[in-house]
Amino acid sequence: MSISIVPIGKCFAGEVSGVDLRRPLSAKTVAAIDSGMDEYAVLVFRGQDINDEEQLEFSRALGPIESSIGGNITRLDQR
Repeated sequence: MSISIVPIGKCFAGEVSGVDLRRPLSAKTVAAIDSGMDEYAVLVFRGQDINDEEQLEFSRALGPIESSIGGNITRLDQR
């Protein structure tokens, strides 16, 4: 099955089908996903039952992983 990205409603999101995120992605599939991100800003991959490592592998296929540390919580005494 080949990858397909179709708009969701009239907003800026696209729904991706025809890709199994549990498996390694071909260069052609990565290019299609990258192009979809350029076009839609938000991509929805429905029904993808992936674990943490599979999520990381998918993310690595798109580029280097960027680490961040959360710290955006306002303390109660600063509200």
